[in-house]
Amino acid sequence: MRINKKLFYGILFILIIAVSGIIIKFLLVSEKSRILKVINEGKDAIEAEDVEKCMSYVSLQYADDYGLRYLIVKRILIDVFKEFDGFKVLLDNVEIEVKEDKAVATFDLRIIVTLHNQPGYLVGTTDKPAKAKVYFIKERLKWQVVKVSGIKMPHL
Repeated sequence: MRINKKLFYGILFILIIAVSGIIIKFLLVSEKSRILKVINEGKDAIEAEDVEKCMSYVSLQYADDYGLRYLIVKRILIDVFKEFDGFKVLLDNVEIEVKEDKAVATFDLRIIVTLHNQPGYLVGTTDKPAKAKVYFIKERLKWQVVKVSGIKMPHL
């Protein structure tokens, strides 16, 4: 069986381009960009009220100063998503500091919720956003949240 050289070289060229693209993506995309992507995808998951997507960004090692752990955070999200009709997450002044396999992101945070067609602030206010601090570790080649501070949730 004779192989068409043009077809062979065409396929080889496409494979080289694809592999090069993957290598470049991993080399050129900074860790800060990856963490910012996690933050933005987490924001989108909250606005979509998708508990499983939200929790996919949270490490099983999650532990914060309030005594919350992974399963408790998941339960809180389920309850909060049931309680309110809609969510809008506003982030400003995002700063990310990376040190090897750990990182800290700080930002101004406001979460606006809707209940019976009435908007209100769940986190932060118009004048004073919450000063959120999110701690990340790199697990299995992806960044995951291990702790959050600076957010006071109202008693629901």
